[in-house]
Amino acid sequence: MDIPCPPLIPTVIISDNARLSAKLSCALSLPGAYLPIVESPRMARLDHDAEIVRRNNATALVKPKHIFLAGLEQAAQDGLTGHFGDRLRNKIKLIACDEDIAPFLGADRSARPAIHWGRDKIGIGLLKALRAQSDIVFSDSASPIETVAPKSSHLVVCEEGNDIAQVIAANYAYSLRGGLHLVPEIDQSEAEKILEHFYNLYEGGEMSPSEALNYLGDKMRQLAGDIPIPPHGSITFVTSRLPYGFAFSAAPSTHLLTYPDLGTCIINGFAAEQKTTRGVGVAVLVDPETTDAPEMEAAEKLLAPRRIFLRCYNGKGATVRAVSDMIELFPYDLLIIATHCGDAPGYRWTYEFEDSDKRQRTLVVDIALGVGTTDDPNMLDVVQFQRFISLDGVDWNDPEKSKKLDVGNAIIDFISRTRSGKATDLQPTKKGTVTRVAGSAALKMYDNNYISLPSTVADVGNPIVINNACCSWHRLSQNYTFSGARSYIGTLFQVSTSEAHDVVVKLLDKHFGKSLAHALWSAQREVYGNGVRRPYIVTGVYPQQLRTSGENVPRYVVGRLSKALTQWKAEQEKADKHAWDAKRVQKIQERIKYYDRELTAFRRRWADVL
Repeated sequence: MDIPCPPLIPTVIISDNARLSAKLSCALSLPGAYLPIVESPRMARLDHDAEIVRRNNATALVKPKHIFLAGLEQAAQDGLTGHFGDRLRNKIKLIACDEDIAPFLGADRSARPAIHWGRDKIGIGLLKALRAQSDIVFSDSASPIETVAPKSSHLVVCEEGNDIAQVIAANYAYSLRGGLHLVPEIDQSEAEKILEHFYNLYEGGEMSPSEALNYLGDKMRQLAGDIPIPPHGSITFVTSRLPYGFAFSAAPSTHLLTYPDLGTCIINGFAAEQKTTRGVGVAVLVDPETTDAPEMEAAEKLLAPRRIFLRCYNGKGATVRAVSDMIELFPYDLLIIATHCGDAPGYRWTYEFEDSDKRQRTLVVDIALGVGTTDDPNMLDVVQFQRFISLDGVDWNDPEKSKKLDVGNAIIDFISRTRSGKATDLQPTKKGTVTRVAGSAALKMYDNNYISLPSTVADVGNPIVINNACCSWHRLSQNYTFSGARSYIGTLFQVSTSEAHDVVVKLLDKHFGKSLAHALWSAQREVYGNGVRRPYIVTGVYPQQLRTSGENVPRYVVGRLSKALTQWKAEQEKADKHAWDAKRVQKIQERIKYYDRELTAFRRRWADVL
């Protein structure tokens, strides 16, 4: 059932234009290889610089000979070309219309009959064209409803509603010789209800936990409809929110999230599994000892003989500051977390303001706080998680929200005016408390709650994350893959100590070396038998696995730490030159201290092997 990882075609397409991307795919694709497509940066976001950086990092992993910017808005095009270095900038080709693609199609493909397709179900039409190695032509006619059968044992199941995601899914399926099946788009409010039901499984209600799990499985199968799973096959679900693998547990499966960065996530996963790449050389174990976690001792015993370098954060060493710094800055390949995870209590604040369109707005938000220490004993590092509750009296999750409400610039203005760091920041007009901020997913560290919102992970790396905390899949799977993790394994609902131990041990022992999706599927079958209980869900591309690197790990770590220290010192020089704000400068200085401290300790401890 393991599927080999395809090589990456040294070309990157950056686009939100599904039809241009599909036609480019027909011109540039190769059988058995993956053509990387990355969504356009969202330049309307206040953190649009980070959007550019993530695409730069993903593009660099591909080592492209060509970069196609297809149908981008001018701001996105300027942002990318301005950030890319000369080496990448010189490889850019601008695509504005179908005629710009013709020179790349090639004589053989141009000579073959094109696939004629409608403007919906674009992924199916594209995969058919890729298989035929021909062009695709779009018209206003209705597309047929059909499935492209796999040529291997793998099926890609993609949720409708996002055309560029379908194009990416079709290229992913083509690279794996897989089939493609579309399922209806799921209303976000419906998805939220299902995820909430998983989260509150043991909160009491009309159904027992086992009855609720059966109901949830039936509900998701009803929403998806019949899925033609290949005999002894496997599945990648490309989904906006729902953990379909729980409902279709007869086959190994993984999940790719259509938002926020599907294309980047696939590149991160495939790039890490190329034949010339290193495997797992550095593993970090986090156990604040806030709950029984015998799997962590077992993990140490299983990983050490494989010559994997281990770093452990236990008890008092697992503070919010220590763990959050490590998660973002230390160059690890595998992260295993064992602690309590749950939505934290918090505050409900109401803001009344005039937006940039001169309209009076009323925004209600829930806020959860995570608190860590800083180098200044008189200052704390506070991370704030916000969840929008309503705007102008309309519930934020109302399925009819777009009909009832014109959001306009309200949210952008709110974020800008509450995060500027100025005394004149927008202030709430009403404050209250709530017992739970849904989605906050606070991880309990030794000293406080850790609201995990990493801007990057593993020193801009692409690690595998196994979060053995209860209910740890819901938000954190999206957060960690967005930040660069190539794979994330978490839970949908509460698990017992023995379950957590048994699943992790089987992953790290008996099933080590298998594809993660297949390994997790096998582990859960052995732990839970034929029952409905399947709490663990994996996110990431299907062909990836736990494998060792067989390298001089201390030398590798020292090299990464040295490079990072040099980069942050360069950032400080820029800050001094351009007079950046004090908060940003403080963050840079803390990064420099972290890497200087780590580098000194590593060189002292491992002097004999460096």
